[in-house]
Amino acid sequence: MKKSFIIFVGLSIGAMLFSSCSNMLYTSLDVLRPAKVAFLPNVNRLLIVNNTPVMALENDPTKTKKNVTLPADSLPIYCLSVLAQELGNNSFFSSVLLEPNSIYPKNNYSEKLSSEMVKKLCENYNCDVILTLDSLKASDVLTEYYLEDISQYLSTYEIYLKTKWSIYYPSQYKPVSLQFKDTVYWEAQDYSRQRALKQMPDRWDALVDGALYVGKNSVKRFIPYWDKVDRYFFNPGNKLMRQAMDSVYVRNWTSAIELWKKAMNKSNSEKLKGEAANNIAIAYEILGDMDNAIAYASQSLQYFSSVSIIDYDTLERINNYYYELIKRKNEIQQLKLQLGE
Repeated sequence: MKKSFIIFVGLSIGAMLFSSCSNMLYTSLDVLRPAKVAFLPNVNRLLIVNNTPVMALENDPTKTKKNVTLPADSLPIYCLSVLAQELGNNSFFSSVLLEPNSIYPKNNYSEKLSSEMVKKLCENYNCDVILTLDSLKASDVLTEYYLEDISQYLSTYEIYLKTKWSIYYPSQYKPVSLQFKDTVYWEAQDYSRQRALKQMPDRWDALVDGALYVGKNSVKRFIPYWDKVDRYFFNPGNKLMRQAMDSVYVRNWTSAIELWKKAMNKSNSEKLKGEAANNIAIAYEILGDMDNAIAYASQSLQYFSSVSIIDYDTLERINNYYYELIKRKNEIQQLKLQLGE
């Protein structure tokens, strides 16, 4: 499955850029995250179908800018066009096709496609799987506040979007049903109430922006995606710790790990041991050894909990990192399923 997709369930480092923060160095890494749903193995050709009925825009006349009816039927087209383009630019599927015009029958009480329709669409478009947008509902709220402490007016505008999706396979009778919620938000602040209000977007433009956002944001719900995370290395004045960081700059992780381990064994300082164990955990994570990464993050947490003067900020950061590693280990298993390994 996904022959041309770059399979890397560890970290994509790219350019390792470090920034200094007292005796710490941090870098941003790219981590592959699993999608919300896993497609079946050997699925390569996707058809995206607009299956939405005539859209009803929900609004509260007392809270929105205007009590008007908008031609909102085109919003699903904006949403799906962005989704199809983004998925097509990715190499997860070998082909991504789009049927933008709604195929929803006017006199049908069911939003689901029949098995005959699924097979017909798969034959006509030569696809393995069909993703349908079955519903896109939007509601919007305009709110105004007066901020007495700074004597300014604050205008906020929010659009709430709810979508229903289905995934169909020609070999299966029942589709996979999914629902998602998205929110798009604007705010403006000014000494003049009218100026603050005028900075709010036109309602139709805002709805279009909301539909485009849903399409782009839905990509990571259907395929794995890259996410940036920060990792923090301790870089105290200890000689072995400094030598280890020299190895990090050239990405010699094996050498860095050995030097950090020596620093742990030779030091009597619980703090330095905790710093070294934290660095070792990050190195093992980069190497894809999640079990060792979790083990050393746990050790780092224990060491920092044992120091005479506890640095609660550091303790919280390492505790969060420990649970992030556990989460990543579970995500890697999900990725293997999604990538057909």
